[in-house]
Amino acid sequence: MSYGLSATNNGGSVVISSDYKTLVFSERGNFQILSRYSDGEGYGAVTFVKPIQTQEPPQIFVRCISASHPALSFYTRVLGSPGNWTGFSVVSAALGGGVVQNFNLEYVSCKYSDKKSVDEYGLEIYDAQEGVVYTSSDRVVRFGKFTKNWTYVPPQVAYGRVAVFNSNLPLAHDDFISISSVDRGNAWFMGSVDYAGLRIREGGAPVIKILTNLNRTDIGLFQGTAGSAFSIPVCKFPIERYYND
Repeated sequence: MSYGLSATNNGGSVVISSDYKTLVFSERGNFQILSRYSDGEGYGAVTFVKPIQTQEPPQIFVRCISASHPALSFYTRVLGSPGNWTGFSVVSAALGGGVVQNFNLEYVSCKYSDKKSVDEYGLEIYDAQEGVVYTSSDRVVRFGKFTKNWTYVPPQVAYGRVAVFNSNLPLAHDDFISISSVDRGNAWFMGSVDYAGLRIREGGAPVIKILTNLNRTDIGLFQGTAGSAFSIPVCKFPIERYYND
């Protein structure tokens, strides 16, 4: 930058900059995923208490609190439109159990900083277009880890046309996974896949796997995993710092 402000951490990464907007906490809450039948889809939805007024869609993170099944996969839709993001919904599938789905999850919605500080004193940073990119009253999202090393598991006989990308990322029960990174029509899989979903629970533990439904069984995904930069962030949101106003 020729002018402005840049703050870096002790690892040399830029965390606050007048060139780029800062991802900050918006709100947190709980929601349920329920199904009507034991072999049917599950549904869950959240309406934000505070609609997000940025042009960019929010990032949504979740963790599973309690579960009716050992595995949970779903795809996500962010609801609303640029300038008025109102919530999100999920459509789920769950393996094992033989009972209707009943999952309790906690969510955290995050947005790019767009409001002036609510404090009497502090710091505000604006970009070249005079838009807010950071204020000292914001609670900045601290990314903990990212998926970086995917392995591809081709379709198995038991699962028909479902292929799996495994992130191999170790997760703790208090980790929040970004679910808005993957939706049903994610373009990263276009060409040989009907749709994709995100698995966040398997064997009763948190995981990150991407499930893809192939158009046919006699093909492999040409994208493979070599050189892939597709990354899903994982964060922790301790309640003493990230709380609703």
